[in-house]
Amino acid sequence: MGKLYQQFLGSKPGITVEIVDDSSSPFLVRTGTGFEFFVSTEDFRNYYKDQGSPTPPRWRHLITDAHSGMVDAQKMAQVMEIIHSFEETLQDFDKARSVVRKLIEFIEDNPSAHPDELLLKLEESGWGRDGLAGNDVQQLINVPAQIRQLLQNEECAELQVTELPEAATTLEFSQAEPGTAKKAAAGEKKQLQKTPVKSRVVGMKNVIMAVDGDILQIEIDLSKEFGPSKSGKTTIIASTEGNKSVPGRPEKIGLNVYRQEAKKSAKGRKKSFKNVEMELKDRILSITLDLSKEFGPSKSGKTIIIASSEGNQLVYGSEEKIGLNVYRKIE
Repeated sequence: MGKLYQQFLGSKPGITVEIVDDSSSPFLVRTGTGFEFFVSTEDFRNYYKDQGSPTPPRWRHLITDAHSGMVDAQKMAQVMEIIHSFEETLQDFDKARSVVRKLIEFIEDNPSAHPDELLLKLEESGWGRDGLAGNDVQQLINVPAQIRQLLQNEECAELQVTELPEAATTLEFSQAEPGTAKKAAAGEKKQLQKTPVKSRVVGMKNVIMAVDGDILQIEIDLSKEFGPSKSGKTTIIASTEGNKSVPGRPEKIGLNVYRQEAKKSAKGRKKSFKNVEMELKDRILSITLDLSKEFGPSKSGKTIIIASSEGNQLVYGSEEKIGLNVYRKIE
């Protein structure tokens, strides 16, 4: 056999094939037993990977077997059904995902607890019930252990959403259907422009990023809440949940936005920090920074500082605080 490719998504993923003919869509592929079948070009590119290579990062939030990197669609369907049932009540996917994880944590600590007891514990921890009832919790108690483990996983079902801004009306030639370039050249001369996409990156809470060349734009909704921090002293508003990669870039970003309920602070008056520009409108915080800038090595000497709020600072025009660091590893 020639080069092998492995399917990683499906109800029973893992089939290995080689390409017999990829001259046109669909591709003709062959299994190790000699069975040949057709796979659409789009499906092959989306659901097959080089054998032995990791599952593409864009599918990481759907992985059901961390060891193999495989995605069992049937298991993920159960996971998403549970989260969406909570979303119907809470009216927010991210919050529903966080509440489900917190309730399962309580269930693991006390498997014999009554659903109402667990809801009371949820209230006492600062989350609030928000219309949730005992039958909502009961479904979490009843789910199989494998599904509960996936729901506990901090990466599983942390959706990566990609959307074009409202102003986007054109596509880049490389993203268009075959023949688009010729059609455009034959008709009116319209220049197709590349428009940056906004992405909610896997594993982050309430952080939307868009990269346009060297400019990184971050958007945070300050009206959202994700419950108390581990210390219980602050309420989480947004977080990258550790240091994460900037989409399509070598830089890493660590960001946390929080509110101190017991201590009301004055509103922030400063718009700019080290390569960090802030703007607040209708509770939406917009942050802009230039990834081409550098401010020398960090104290450890292992990274180059790209941008920093230089500690936890008040958000411009609001009482929340923000801690932001962007850096690049020194090769």
